[in-house]
Amino acid sequence: MRKTELDRFRILISDERARVERALAKHTQIIHHEGEDFGGEGAKAHSNHMADQGSDEFQYETTIHFASTEGRYLYQLDQSMQRIEDGTYGKCQNCNTAIGLERLKAKLDARLCIECKEKEERDQY
Repeated sequence: MRKTELDRFRILISDERARVERALAKHTQIIHHEGEDFGGEGAKAHSNHMADQGSDEFQYETTIHFASTEGRYLYQLDQSMQRIEDGTYGKCQNCNTAIGLERLKAKLDARLCIECKEKEERDQY
């Protein structure tokens, strides 16, 4: 991959990383804010109506799930940035062929070419 392409991906990954960090901070703030409002350590909302309590619980669990997902994605972006630094970004980790630019644009943290990813997904099921 040419240096100009790597530089462009470095910027795209940095921008995406900043977006994910903001989203993760927001989710974390919501999780901690609820805990503070309702009595500390991991406490959840206490509604007066059972339906409201169920909705509050669902929202809390959804927020935790989103935070976890964003955290894993942030890790993958960091790994992508490391691959840029060590010169392996854009190369499939299985077969060492070039990952298509369109795939990398669509999925900045792609570590496998489309063929290897499809094989991996087939093997999982």
